[in-house]
Amino acid sequence: MIVVSDTTALTTLIKSGLEHVLPGLFGEVRIPQAVADELRQFHPALPTWCQIESAKESRVLDSLRIAVDPGEAEAIALALDLQADFVLLDDKKGRRQAETLGLTCLALPAVMVAAKRQGLISSVAEAFAILAAKGRYGVAEGTAVVLLRSVGEA
Repeated sequence: MIVVSDTTALTTLIKSGLEHVLPGLFGEVRIPQAVADELRQFHPALPTWCQIESAKESRVLDSLRIAVDPGEAEAIALALDLQADFVLLDDKKGRRQAETLGLTCLALPAVMVAAKRQGLISSVAEAFAILAAKGRYGVAEGTAVVLLRSVGEA
């Protein structure tokens, strides 16, 4: 399985102490150089399961650089280059761009649900609380209710 990530998912999970869910679910996660550079601004050491790869220069990448931030642009382009199974994106604008290009996006709430189903975390509700407190990442109330019901927590 090929998974590419933008910065937000990785830095939020690292700050929250939940980064173990990604290698547990996906093995390795591929990131473009722009994401690696953004991560290193706040986290001196990248997780060993992050593999840095370059997105190919293309017209698509050029247009993405105009539409979204550099990390998102390169993550989307790399996901296209690699024909990734998933791209981890939380920004709505970035997800719209990726989905328009035929990519399947995952946001952190869906990752937490998958982690619970795989036994990597014991509670999605607790994970959401940790993401909010430590990662400053909020899950919309309606979304949270639906996802918590899906794993028997509501």
